[in-house]
Amino acid sequence: MMLSHPFTYSRRNLAAGLVLIMLAVGLTGGLFTLYCGLSLFTALADATIFVGLLAVCGTMSWYFFAVMRVWQAQTVYMLLVQAVCTGLCYTVLSLLEMESAGAFARTLPLRIAAGVMYWIILMQAYHILQIKGEKKEEEKEEPLAVKNTPAETAGQLDRISVRDGGRIHIVSLGELLYIQACGDYVTLFTPGGQYIKEQTMKFFDTHLPPATFVRIHRSTIVNTNHIMRVELFGKESYNIRLKNGVSLRASGAGYKLLKERLNL
Repeated sequence: MMLSHPFTYSRRNLAAGLVLIMLAVGLTGGLFTLYCGLSLFTALADATIFVGLLAVCGTMSWYFFAVMRVWQAQTVYMLLVQAVCTGLCYTVLSLLEMESAGAFARTLPLRIAAGVMYWIILMQAYHILQIKGEKKEEEKEEPLAVKNTPAETAGQLDRISVRDGGRIHIVSLGELLYIQACGDYVTLFTPGGQYIKEQTMKFFDTHLPPATFVRIHRSTIVNTNHIMRVELFGKESYNIRLKNGVSLRASGAGYKLLKERLNL
């Protein structure tokens, strides 16, 4: 389940974001003027373009961070965006003949430092908003810790078939790392890739071996054989770290269910 963007459901978040963008423009422009010798007009124009590009990419990154929670991937994404925004900013300023190559080069250390700082703040803010949104969703729905009935466990799966155009992939349960909900379908994650299956989370929750597969979150089922450790992240919030480095969020109810299944 993918949470909606915080700017779309909260005017307060949108207003706060706009204010922060304007403050970032003023701070970046001021630094360019004080430490790089740019005129105030040129510095503000440069800062507006640079921060504006970062803001656009940062807004869209909400959807990337919601799906890809591996910090290494998020870091690579951040550095790529930083590089692209820097290149686009230089291109625009060159076309407008507002800044020479030498002057732009003097701003690079500050530009990199400011960009990384803004992205770290953004990533932390998104992380907090995701946790709050997930907790609200959990409060609306029934608890996760529901025992499977004999009728539900009678038709347990031993493998999963996924159709991909004219091909059919057979995913064995041993290689299945975890399953995540995404609207009306789910994504199966394996070491060899990802597969989309038009099936509900409830179906897999009731047809996968309960001793091995545990629903740790409303939108996540994990294979306990691939769990490396469990980390307390915050109040009633846990990180499930897999052996391949992937980190999954577990709700309080999901963590209790995991403890029961693992006899901890």
